[in-house]
Amino acid sequence: MFDGLIPAKVMMIFTKCWMFNLVCWYGVPYNPRRLLFHKNIGNSVNCFVKAALMTAIVSIPTVAQAKISQWSLGAAASYSPAVYKDTDSNKTVIPVVGYEGEHLFLRGFTAGYRLAPLGSPQNVIFRLGYDPRTLKPEDSDNEIISKYVDEREATVLGGISYQVITLAGIFEMGGGTDVGGTHNGLYAEASWRLPIRRKGWGFTPSIGYSYNSERINNHLYGVSTSEAKKSSGQLEAFDADWDGQYFIGLSGYAYVTPNVRVTGGVRYTNLEGEIEKSPLIESGVYTSVNFGVAYVF
Repeated sequence: MFDGLIPAKVMMIFTKCWMFNLVCWYGVPYNPRRLLFHKNIGNSVNCFVKAALMTAIVSIPTVAQAKISQWSLGAAASYSPAVYKDTDSNKTVIPVVGYEGEHLFLRGFTAGYRLAPLGSPQNVIFRLGYDPRTLKPEDSDNEIISKYVDEREATVLGGISYQVITLAGIFEMGGGTDVGGTHNGLYAEASWRLPIRRKGWGFTPSIGYSYNSERINNHLYGVSTSEAKKSSGQLEAFDADWDGQYFIGLSGYAYVTPNVRVTGGVRYTNLEGEIEKSPLIESGVYTSVNFGVAYVF
């Protein structure tokens, strides 16, 4: 979920690399039975993140970033098994437009801005990204889900992270919120990754943990009281609390020609806590893969 590059003084170990990342974020509706304390804290953080993102967008310089700039154009395909019961696996093919500048970057459906120049040992990064994860009840062969469960819509997520680049890898901590107004959930994430670069190719192992608010988890995995009533007892109400998931990933790239780059990645995700008990999900453990081809200008 996070980006970063090794500073110049250790470039003999890690060389610069620009890749797009396919990211999945999740989200959920507010549960009125939660404590007022959580509501006030959540709303305050939500407002702060949105205000900080707007400040970062306004502060983007208008001068073209000539020092470091790289455009790319291509396509990417992703596959992930069904998260919800009796639904098809998710297969997606999308066009990808990429740009890597000294401060600004675009990676498919994600955009970001670094406060410090690219490659700085420490950085603060602002992001906006489209979250395509949805549940369309009509797509499920499960009769209960297709009849009684409400649709879970996609949204736009915004976040802020703090990044540190060391010889031991890239460490990043951050958080964010739903800026699309779908569920107003909050999330926090900590990750580590180690870019290993060679001439014309490289790979990056990573590991991390993501923690989501009840609004996010209920949006994805919860069953409301009204949904349970509609089912006449066939579906029990499920109230998801604050919980998270850990993930392990491996991504890589290779230049077929000086201008043609292929990328790929695999990511293992394991949902934790009460989320696994949701009556909507097929399994709390899943693996997703992605592959892409791009022309680098």
